[in-house]
Amino acid sequence: MKHILITIAALLLVGCAVTKKDDDWLHLFNGRNLDGWRENKFKYKPEWQVVNGVLTGYGGQGYLSSHMEFADFELYVEVRISDTSGGRGNSGVYFRCAPHLDKKQEYPPGYEAQVDHGDNNNPTGSIYALKVKGARAPIASTKDGEWVSLRILAVGNHLQTWVNGEPAANCLDPENRHKKGSILLQMHHLTGRVEFREVRIRKIAKTS
Repeated sequence: MKHILITIAALLLVGCAVTKKDDDWLHLFNGRNLDGWRENKFKYKPEWQVVNGVLTGYGGQGYLSSHMEFADFELYVEVRISDTSGGRGNSGVYFRCAPHLDKKQEYPPGYEAQVDHGDNNNPTGSIYALKVKGARAPIASTKDGEWVSLRILAVGNHLQTWVNGEPAANCLDPENRHKKGSILLQMHHLTGRVEFREVRIRKIAKTS
């Protein structure tokens, strides 16, 4: 009987795990539910649901914020914007963000890797609103309705991104504004939808 109880307890602990480890990677999205994430409290909060292993946001403007916080890391995300009704979609992956969002905050305090295939001023992969050399990514051949891979490398004040494996932003933030925080997934427009099917991260140890 004791052996059975121990086995059941072990299975329950496995089932409650938010992340799973694959080598050094932590999977922040488990493919089943929103465990490990919290929703913001903005006025037009979108609906978030998981269908067939894909995390989908629609019908509002807002963010999902990871419970876990990270300083130096490599992040890999697969994202798709669709159903934009003739307009362009807009999303983003925020990092090193303050964990709790306030209704009065227009944007989360942190860095944003832009996902907007129609914004020539801040193309997909750009570090949005960071006015330094290298923060603006080159215009990539990406479009709504297609899955896009986004890789983010943040080490100290050095920020880099890749879009579909191609180098995008590569810059230094001289003010080193944001040193540690949560990962945020954005649903920007009231119309359309944004989907995520892979969100994984690995920490990078500081070197002396």
